[in-house]
Amino acid sequence: MTIVGGVPGLRYGLAVAWLAVALATPTMAVTPVTPVNIESCDAFLAAYVQCAASPGVPETVRPNIRQGINTMRDSFREAVARNEAARPIVAYQCAQAHEAVRKSMVDAFKCDFPVLPPASQALLQTPPTATATAGRAPAQTPVRAAPPPPSPEAQEQAKVNAYTEAQNHLVRSHPLESQLAAYRRDNERVLKLGTKLGANAWYHFGIVDFDGVIEELEKATALPSTVPEVDPQAARLLASLRELNPTLKALTRYQTTREFKEDGYKFAREQHLILVPRVEAAAKAMDAYGTALFDRELARDDRRAAAMPEDAPARRLLITSLTLRRAVQRFEALGPKADVGPFLAALGEVSNANRQLGTTFDTMSPKANSSCTGYTDTVASVIGHGRDVARDIKTKGDPSQPAQLFNDSYNRSVRDFESCQRYESRARPS
Repeated sequence: MTIVGGVPGLRYGLAVAWLAVALATPTMAVTPVTPVNIESCDAFLAAYVQCAASPGVPETVRPNIRQGINTMRDSFREAVARNEAARPIVAYQCAQAHEAVRKSMVDAFKCDFPVLPPASQALLQTPPTATATAGRAPAQTPVRAAPPPPSPEAQEQAKVNAYTEAQNHLVRSHPLESQLAAYRRDNERVLKLGTKLGANAWYHFGIVDFDGVIEELEKATALPSTVPEVDPQAARLLASLRELNPTLKALTRYQTTREFKEDGYKFAREQHLILVPRVEAAAKAMDAYGTALFDRELARDDRRAAAMPEDAPARRLLITSLTLRRAVQRFEALGPKADVGPFLAALGEVSNANRQLGTTFDTMSPKANSSCTGYTDTVASVIGHGRDVARDIKTKGDPSQPAQLFNDSYNRSVRDFESCQRYESRARPS
């Protein structure tokens, strides 16, 4: 998919938890191991270290995991150092974390993560209570229980959100298909004629390197959860970007020095045969990745809508969004000689859903928030621009301007949809 947005899942404001610490901290080397001197904590951290060294964990992920382990070890030690009475609570939290993190890491990387030892299993059977620290000196600092590890559902949603952020970054900064078309338009003719490339050789291509996106995708794919609909496409995209990136960097260096004049553009012509297929492969991987995310969100919202009351404002809003996103899929399939019938039919369904949504908002008491009525207006604008696209394709005109307006209006509708749900409680899924 090449349109920014979709309707991304809610951005979970997860508290600092064991997995978040392990995967979000800066890369550093493992510090010398100092035991916590709490059996369940030392067993948990030793098991985590063993998992990090397993072959299934990517090399790029290991430094962050190891630094997270160091951070957790320090936090456990500091908690006991500040208040000796916290020792039973910390021991119990380590046993809990061992069980939750083991499941996540094994699911994500199939790593060697030993099971809970008997002592930790016993701790989980008898959680510490207020009387567990009876007889100890009063604590100078209140004992603060560490937040529990994120639930599997929260971990999965966090990974989807990370994937969505990477997708939006790609769409905003790397429109590969249009950039490749510009490159071909500017350079292929002189390449075929066997003459020298002009002084703007490759420069018109305009693609910056993928360092930032690669880093985002590496972090997203390493998160401790599985998203079966998207994970394979994310891995494919990451591999294609890693392959393309060195070529882009080499050409950028070449283009910004005098070398392209000194060698008679020889390097640019040599790299042309490497560059084009790699860009084409990356563009296809980007499209498959965006489509996988888009389809997953559609399936999720279909399930949500089916569980809502028939005439609930939240359901009407979600149904309109679903029909609009399906029309976007039809829009993506259009080409110069495409049959516009399916796209026009999809726009008709959007119009019907939007009309019902408008009626629902009009009859609400008190009135719906203005962001919701603004959403129906924006959807109507998307429909109009979409029909203009179909008209131009049918008449063999140039649909590029209405297509851009369609794209812009759709992205605005995504923002309006989110505002409606944010400011109108009756429009939020329960």
